[in-house]
Amino acid sequence: MQNLGFLFAVLPALRRLYKGQELQNVCQRNLAYFNSNPVLALPIIGASLRLEEKKSCGSELIMEVEEFKSALAGPCAAMGDSFFWGTVRPLAAIIAVWLAFTGRWWSVPLFLVLYNVPAIGLRLYGFIQGYRRDYKIVDNLQRWRLSDLAYRLRAILVMVLGGFSAWIAFSSLESARQSTMWGWLAVPCVVLAGSFVRRGLSSLVMLIGLVILLWIGLHLCTSLRL
Repeated sequence: MQNLGFLFAVLPALRRLYKGQELQNVCQRNLAYFNSNPVLALPIIGASLRLEEKKSCGSELIMEVEEFKSALAGPCAAMGDSFFWGTVRPLAAIIAVWLAFTGRWWSVPLFLVLYNVPAIGLRLYGFIQGYRRDYKIVDNLQRWRLSDLAYRLRAILVMVLGGFSAWIAFSSLESARQSTMWGWLAVPCVVLAGSFVRRGLSSLVMLIGLVILLWIGLHLCTSLRL
């Protein structure tokens, strides 16, 4: 799935290490199946390049490059998807949308900063550490504890989502000159959102759904003059 991208990333270095038919054979090896998270793929790329460098010098490897890539691709995909797709991106999006509702023009640049700074930073750091430590990059991945960090950030995500929902409800009702008691309807919505998060539903999808439901409810209250 990502084998062409992997080969494209390592090809400039492979051309320095191999020539002729040997280069073609190495490229063919690197076209094997590979699929991982785009951010945590960089430690694998760095470590694989280091192993290819050792192999080109005649050093005997503990594990072949293809086996090493295959062994790390799955765990890195699980950790990276959970941390970046399932936590950092929805959290950055909710913060940016909240600021956009308050009229802050810099909400979109802030979203890009909140997501891309950790993503790009970890890519650069992961690639450097992977090249320096080759097999030992596994120890680094364990010490980063991205799964535990993602779990803690999801708790913050739910709190921000609940606060944003309550803010939309009360501010919209006040602007429409409706009783703010209707805003307490956001409480069961937040409880449901927490249960949906624990079951794996995307927080961004829930945010969009809550905004739509609140908008429909506000217009119903206005039309019925409740």
